[in-house]
Amino acid sequence: MPAALFRSGALTGLTAASLALSLSMGSAMAEGNAAKPLALELNKATDTQTGCLLTFVGKNETGLPLSSVAYELVLFDKDGLVERMSAFDFGSMPDGKTFVRQFELKGSKCPGLSQILVNGAARCEQADPVQGAENTCVSALAPTSRTDIAFIK
Repeated sequence: MPAALFRSGALTGLTAASLALSLSMGSAMAEGNAAKPLALELNKATDTQTGCLLTFVGKNETGLPLSSVAYELVLFDKDGLVERMSAFDFGSMPDGKTFVRQFELKGSKCPGLSQILVNGAARCEQADPVQGAENTCVSALAPTSRTDIAFIK
C-alpha cells in the first residue's frame, strides 16, 4: 500500500487496519492458490543406430485434463546453433497421472545436443475447455532435465 495514503490522512484508524488485513489475506490466498505445474522432465537421451531417442516423463497437476498437446521444440547443438525445430506430439496428458513419451530424432546423436527449448505449444486442447485456460500448456509448463541436455522454456 502506498505510504502517501497514510500520510495524507485519507486512511486512518480502523479503515487503515482493515485495508492492511485485507491486503495481507489476499496475498496469502494468492500464494496458496498458485498455479499447479505441468511437469515435463527430459528423463533420458539414448543413442540408437538411427539417431537419438529422447524419453520424457511428465505429470499434469494443473487440474485440467489435456486431451491433445504438441510442443514446438528447438534443439541446439553444442555450439549453440539450432540443429532442428519440430513439433513433438505428446498426445493426451490426463490430470493427476504420470505419463511417459519417447521421440526418436533420426540422424541426430544425443552427445551433439546441448539444449532443448520449448518454443511454444503447437496444439493445446482440453478435454473440458475452461474459459481463459488456453495458455495452460505453456504457462503451467515446468520443464526439467536429468540429462546433460538442458530443457527450458
